[in-house]
Amino acid sequence: MAQGYVADFSLALINRTGAYYVGRDLLGHVPGAFSGTRYWRLRRSREPQGLMRRLLGKAMLFELSHPALWPAFPRWDAAASPGQRTLYLDPLYVLRSRLSSSDIVLCHDVGPVSMPQFFEPGTSALYRRAYEAISRARPGLVFVSKTSRTAFIEIFGSDFPFLEVIPLYVRPGCEGAEIKRPPGIEEPFLLTVGALELRKNYVRTIQAFNMSGLRERGYSYVFCGAQGNRTREIRDLVRRSPNVIELGYPSDAELRWLYRHASGFVLASLLEGFGMPALEAAQHGLLSVISHDGALREAVGDTAVLVDPTKPESIAAGMASIIDMSAPERTARLSDAKRHAADLTLDRYATRWSDLLAAC
Repeated sequence: MAQGYVADFSLALINRTGAYYVGRDLLGHVPGAFSGTRYWRLRRSREPQGLMRRLLGKAMLFELSHPALWPAFPRWDAAASPGQRTLYLDPLYVLRSRLSSSDIVLCHDVGPVSMPQFFEPGTSALYRRAYEAISRARPGLVFVSKTSRTAFIEIFGSDFPFLEVIPLYVRPGCEGAEIKRPPGIEEPFLLTVGALELRKNYVRTIQAFNMSGLRERGYSYVFCGAQGNRTREIRDLVRRSPNVIELGYPSDAELRWLYRHASGFVLASLLEGFGMPALEAAQHGLLSVISHDGALREAVGDTAVLVDPTKPESIAAGMASIIDMSAPERTARLSDAKRHAADLTLDRYATRWSDLLAAC
């Protein structure tokens, strides 16, 4: 195993989405690969928590959001020894370091550059600068899906030391025994897990549920996730949509209950880096309605019901399909979905990373 990588986990100061859990699992399950972990300007053996994390995160975001001030501050790796190699757990954080061809960058999603319309202008601008820095320095790159790698190559080319794809995995937290019913949730219901962002396509999905006829049959549509760039718009629509329920950010025990009691899973997203929630749903025996192209189809294969995410009527038909599907077809699809999900484990993910780092 190659020694001496510092892991830049600055992401942990401001992010609690899937990318955070992937970084945490990677650091915890690839022993011996890292000589330390950096959070913004701090090298720490333990991840900052509570008030310290929030204060550090605000300061880091202020610095990142004001490029005109960057010359006044030292780079984040100013104290690093010569030749120190870094694994960046998100592309954004290469902006304030001396990125080199011996470093590695983990890319979850090229969307801020390839599809900037789904992100806030400031976010897209910063990621564009980060990917341009990556293009100049030519480090090794790891992607979570072939879809993300293809999008990157179309913009920046393929002249890099390596462009590896290491697919994600079912989070161990989804497999525990403890379950807890979220307040106010009754069966039957369809489920979506994802941040309240434009790219998650909640507005069309809620419209689809409203026209599906499932409410009249006693079904609800339940969704949960962190706040995002369409939170207000989505909540306004929820208030006008009976049997549509937003849960906020559930605990692992609540999420397990939702996966185990839902009648089906829906993620008709317009853009995904991988689509981990659809994979988790398959592991729990849920049929999914997903977008017909992109990383979601790559994550769960053709076991899901595929729909056009730009057409609410297509999503609505998909919702009705997973409810009304015949028993033989449902059994066959679920068997294939569980088999596919069972192959994507954290142990497998960690082994792939161990092998890559050993070769570098």
